[in-house]
Amino acid sequence: MFGYEIDARVLARRVNRLREPYRHNTINWLERCAQRPMGDLETGIQSFLQGLHPVVRDGFVFHAQRVLEDAVRFFGQPE
Repeated sequence: MFGYEIDARVLARRVNRLREPYRHNTINWLERCAQRPMGDLETGIQSFLQGLHPVVRDGFVFHAQRVLEDAVRFFGQPE
């Protein structure tokens, strides 16, 4: 398994922990970043990450994880 596949899984799980409408808004944001629709969230994120230069990918994943951590803390569903 490649690093971007693991990153995609982590990001998708965090997005899926958000309550609506925050989840939907986050998916819209990811679609704008990727410039394509995300049918299946994990596959869409994985495809997007795979197409990025490794340095850009690492930066995107780092910042997206930080934003999603805060989003889950404030707008997430209880576990």
